[in-house]
Amino acid sequence: MSKTTLVIMAAGMGSRYGGVKQAASFGPSGEWLMDYAIYDAQKAGFDDVVIITRKDLLSEMEQHMNAVWSNKIPIQFVIQQAPASAPASRTKPWGTGQAILATKSVVKNPFVVINADDFYGREAYVAMHQFLTNCDNNSPTFSLVGYVLENTLSDIGSVSRGVCVLDENQKLLSITEMTQIDIRNEKLQNENADGSFTDIPENSFASMNFWGFTCLLFDELEKQWQTFFDKNINEPKAEFLIPTVVSTMMNEGKVNVQLLPNGIEWFGVTYSEEKDLVIAKLRSKIKEGIYPSDLSK
Repeated sequence: MSKTTLVIMAAGMGSRYGGVKQAASFGPSGEWLMDYAIYDAQKAGFDDVVIITRKDLLSEMEQHMNAVWSNKIPIQFVIQQAPASAPASRTKPWGTGQAILATKSVVKNPFVVINADDFYGREAYVAMHQFLTNCDNNSPTFSLVGYVLENTLSDIGSVSRGVCVLDENQKLLSITEMTQIDIRNEKLQNENADGSFTDIPENSFASMNFWGFTCLLFDELEKQWQTFFDKNINEPKAEFLIPTVVSTMMNEGKVNVQLLPNGIEWFGVTYSEEKDLVIAKLRSKIKEGIYPSDLSK
């Protein structure tokens, strides 16, 4: 049985939210959304936590994690930062693939990667932990918790999702990043860059960045990152995204990806207007006894 690590991506800019949503209070005792992720992951059996953040957020995050988690579970921090040769004018982070690469020196076990500003539900952590504990650390089989796409939409505006295509055994065949998904004229559609629309099949699964990896990922990640960076060094908005990395590995026959259909409930805060809704959902779960009213106790 392998040990397992929770990796939390918390270096984003929150451009649509309008603030640092990964360090915003959502729980009644000042809890962040990632506190509930850590709580669920620990309950599911994960052994330790690695948080990817930015230099300007590190001190605040360390103080918060010490206050809430103290000695309950080991937590390490890594910094996602631009390469020294990147243009100084580039302010946008370089994407989820580069974020995960920053953990190479500290992650030594099969691991799950999540977004700091998303709530995934305990079922997802339980299913992923069961999958990863049976993985050799160099296994060429990755995993992804899938959520029914229509259950992840926003009432405020369009959303960006990785739309999955599966075979009959729920192995991932492809994942396509779509950035303007919404229901239009009673159809689930993505608005493409050229103004056209792509219909999305009903009951499609979405990736919400809940990936399960072995350490086999890191060497390939490093190689693809260098190629990407050399090509996009002067592109102000280009991002090195983990679905693209995994898709390349799949297309080259290097890995298989098993979809775990255990994404029951997801919610997040793409837009600031969604904050009150998320707070209300968490209060409801606390009332049901799923979470304590103060995670630090």
